[in-house]
Amino acid sequence: MPSSPVSATAPRRAFVVAAALLLTWAAWPADVAGEPPSATASQAATDVLALLTGDDADLRQVALDRIRHGLRGEQFTTAVAEVLPRLAAAEQRAVLLALADRGDPAAVAAATAAAGRSTDDGVRAAAVAVIGRLGGAEDVGTLVASLAAGGAAQDAARRGLVEIRGPGVAEAIRDAAGPAATAGPAAARPTVIDVLAERRDREAVPLLVTAAVADEPAVREAAMRALGVFGGAAEVPTMVASLVKASGEERTAAERGLVAVCTSGRQAAAATEALVGAYAAADAAARRTILPALARVGGPKVMVIVDAMLADPATRAQGLDALSKWPDATVKDRLLELLGGTTDPQEKELVLGTLIRIAPLPDNKLSDGQKLELLQKTMGLCDRTEDKARVLERANAIRTIETFRFVVPYLDEPALAEPACRSVVELAHHQKLRDAHKQEFTAALDKVLGLTKNAELRERATRYKAGQTWDRKKKG
Repeated sequence: MPSSPVSATAPRRAFVVAAALLLTWAAWPADVAGEPPSATASQAATDVLALLTGDDADLRQVALDRIRHGLRGEQFTTAVAEVLPRLAAAEQRAVLLALADRGDPAAVAAATAAAGRSTDDGVRAAAVAVIGRLGGAEDVGTLVASLAAGGAAQDAARRGLVEIRGPGVAEAIRDAAGPAATAGPAAARPTVIDVLAERRDREAVPLLVTAAVADEPAVREAAMRALGVFGGAAEVPTMVASLVKASGEERTAAERGLVAVCTSGRQAAAATEALVGAYAAADAAARRTILPALARVGGPKVMVIVDAMLADPATRAQGLDALSKWPDATVKDRLLELLGGTTDPQEKELVLGTLIRIAPLPDNKLSDGQKLELLQKTMGLCDRTEDKARVLERANAIRTIETFRFVVPYLDEPALAEPACRSVVELAHHQKLRDAHKQEFTAALDKVLGLTKNAELRERATRYKAGQTWDRKKKG
């Protein structure tokens, strides 16, 4: 075998090079501190670097493979890093990614230099990726600063902050999310707070509580998102204060975080108690802001509050609005009672719309049979065609043959045929249900094809009839 694989020629040269370097790797022991590499290892490193800076793309791939999985040791990592600035942007990106896979922290210094030096977004992104995978607490500032880079480098910086590990890293990220942050642009603070949530850093909760009532709306919003992930009862008063302070989209996000703590958090029951207490202690203006979140949490204690509102003409409209936001079907009997006792068209529309929404919710409060029964009862209370259409469209969330049989007759009603078509096709999407009742579904899908002008519904109906699947398009 030639002493230097670079001299190999002919179509087999890539194989010869790979084999030679593989043998070198197999014979080369792990580094011993203070000992220089052997002559064989030094020659192999020289060969890899020659291939890396050469013009042959195939041989560069061999070199990249050796960087990832072959030659070991910090000295070789450093040698590769020294070559990096001499390469074109595309080759720099490839080498940086290979260094990231190599897993040697000695590459971080070169990556940091490349991130600051290069004007190529792809090179900067690859360099930041190396820092995120191999860096430590001292590199958090570089990642935070890169959040202002835009493009792929910004995305890589965010991923890097989520992935980076090691002593002091969590503390450094918390510092970057705090009010006295010195690393990175001030505008990066909300993103760093989001990173804390993604890292599930529960030790950041005190910081988040402070941020939830900060002056900057974007910081408050990010803190409320994070508290929604791992906040608890103790954080509810501050979250309520943040909610009251917010407006517009920020208020919507704040409400979402508060509801998450009270419904799916580790201390949901205690958090709900805290929210009810905060509502009771608030003034009238703050109560109006807190009430929608309270209604979305639901539960017996909240129902007591809402019932008191419904009994008072001055607050009845607020109570009805709260019911319209209820999270489950536990209020069905109250809604049916209200519907039967009102003559106000607006009240009737609101209550009926709430019944249509809650009937098929997948909340395990009702069985599928009970959901369908409620939806059928609601249909009987509908006078307007648009309300009946909404019932039919909500029905497909109850995936049973009984629901299918409830919907199918409406294919024969011209005013309701299109929403009935949508529900029939949506129920047919579920292959086990469709296959278990193939004859009924085939007949109904034939009807759909004769009625609808919607191209997507026609495509789906045709595919389901033929026993084929259909991939639901993701929303952009």
